[in-house]
Amino acid sequence: MNAPPRGRGGVSPLAAVVIALLAIGIFANTLGHGFAYDDRGVVVDNPTVTDGDPMAALSAPWWSAEAGGGRLYRPATQAALATQWRVFDGSPAGFHVVNVGLHVLVSLLVAVLIATLLGHLSSHVDARRTTWAVLAGATVFAVHPVHVEAVANVVGQAELWSAVGVLTGALLHVRTRDGDAVTRVIGTLGLAACVALAFGAKESGVTLLLLLVLLEVGRARGVGGWLGVARREAPRMVLVAGVVGFLLFVRWAVLGGLAGEDVTTVLAGLSAPARWLTVLPVWTEYLRLLVWPVTLSVDYDPGVLFPATGPAPVRVLLGGIVLAGAIAIATLGWRRNRTAAFGVAWFLVTILPVSNLLVPTGSLLAERTLYLPSVGLALVVAGLVAEIPVERWVPTGGSRALVGGLAVVLVLLSARTWTRNPVWESSATVMRDLVEHHPESWRAQLARAQGLAATGDHDGAAEAYRAGLAALPGRYSMVLAAGIYFKERGRYEEARPLLEQAVDLGPDRASSWRHLAELELLEGRFREAHRVAATGIGAAPPTGPLWAALAEAYAGGGLLEAAVRAKRVSLRLGPAAQRDWARLADFMEASGADPQVVADVRRGVDAGAY
Repeated sequence: MNAPPRGRGGVSPLAAVVIALLAIGIFANTLGHGFAYDDRGVVVDNPTVTDGDPMAALSAPWWSAEAGGGRLYRPATQAALATQWRVFDGSPAGFHVVNVGLHVLVSLLVAVLIATLLGHLSSHVDARRTTWAVLAGATVFAVHPVHVEAVANVVGQAELWSAVGVLTGALLHVRTRDGDAVTRVIGTLGLAACVALAFGAKESGVTLLLLLVLLEVGRARGVGGWLGVARREAPRMVLVAGVVGFLLFVRWAVLGGLAGEDVTTVLAGLSAPARWLTVLPVWTEYLRLLVWPVTLSVDYDPGVLFPATGPAPVRVLLGGIVLAGAIAIATLGWRRNRTAAFGVAWFLVTILPVSNLLVPTGSLLAERTLYLPSVGLALVVAGLVAEIPVERWVPTGGSRALVGGLAVVLVLLSARTWTRNPVWESSATVMRDLVEHHPESWRAQLARAQGLAATGDHDGAAEAYRAGLAALPGRYSMVLAAGIYFKERGRYEEARPLLEQAVDLGPDRASSWRHLAELELLEGRFREAHRVAATGIGAAPPTGPLWAALAEAYAGGGLLEAAVRAKRVSLRLGPAAQRDWARLADFMEASGADPQVVADVRRGVDAGAY
């Protein structure tokens, strides 16, 4: 195998082919998947994507309005999804091809990063050891099971595009920082574009700024060295920070604020120290998922990760030990193995935005969020392999043992990834796996309730909804789903407190206002229905169903012309079925509209024109 030139960050063609083939092969069984889980709210039911206009993503939130709009802004990923919808005509196969292609690209970028950092941080490592280190680190990354959620699920493109931006930006910085003036200018402009892609794809892409600082740590020597680095890199860092600042301003303009997604129930209202104690046990899960990813789950909320009442003290202690150990290795291990120490530092920096240590987020842990941080694991593996003396790689028994050991690790990781991929084939397969392995999860109880309701076992469904509500009290999705179910079953007394709670939990979500307004309509409380619908229209992104509820409230109160106007707005916002146009005709006829116009609308309904 040809070795890359030391210090140039090269990856031999054969090594690149091996890495790419592994990345493709291990996820080949995802290409027939459909849309699953969050794909519906982000892709399938999101007009920003299904209209196929990538420019619309610049002014739209990540989630569809009916799904709540949310407080996430990812224009780069959403523009890519809209483009794919147009190119592939909504076929999920095309999206999954893109996912696998992006994973191949990221795996190759990881290989180049390993070779580059070995050349800059570990000058004693020769070309042959670099080749083996690149292969070991990049192949572990390419086949790691913790990446299944990001690669096998379409919405995982947020992780993939962000990783492309971060890795390309880091490489551009290292390769152009010592060049001539023209090279540095080109590198700086390219770096600004990478930051825009990384941060525009997902919020955690902002960590590229800290990674650039880390990349300079190995070159500075003493105070004078730091000052020299600061002076030389200041223009580059200022431009990059300016790009981030501009994107934050756009985010504020689109979402009306800078805060991220709704805080997960278990962290809501906690002080910072209390929050830190609650999330420390997650660090043991980080370690387990990286080094022993046998058990994987779509849900790590309380009840799965630890009891809903909170983590046990011993879990808090172990998590603290893992975190402290990682910090110690990243700092004290720098003199002994810079590449491995940098890998640990990479993990610490890139996991920070989703760790809940700085600010609370919408989840305690999600496997997809480990995609970019796991580059750190690849660097650690590469750094350790690079320290094995060259003579160990000659064809001896020891060499065969080392190669055999790496092969066994890759086979085990690959097998777990291959067997995990089918779980993400559809929403049904995701929920089936969750119910089977984590029945204690509120999401599992929700899936069980929906399944029982579909079979007509409404007593069992009601029991499952109540169990889900008890598993994690105050979870918006669970509260709303239970409220809708009881409303549709005519159990209004049970539905009302749940739908009112949903409005309190998600005041900017149109769906909760809509269903509470519909409950008021079902009980004949038209004035209250009008109040709820009108308040929701002022508080949440506009949706057709919410305006339709307002139209029904007007009609129930005898304000038929207002009902016609509201119904027209709901039809314009969509989605609109034939029955919605028929209802408009009813309102028009009752309000005394021109009979010919009403007849034209009804003929259109009868002909299926709407």
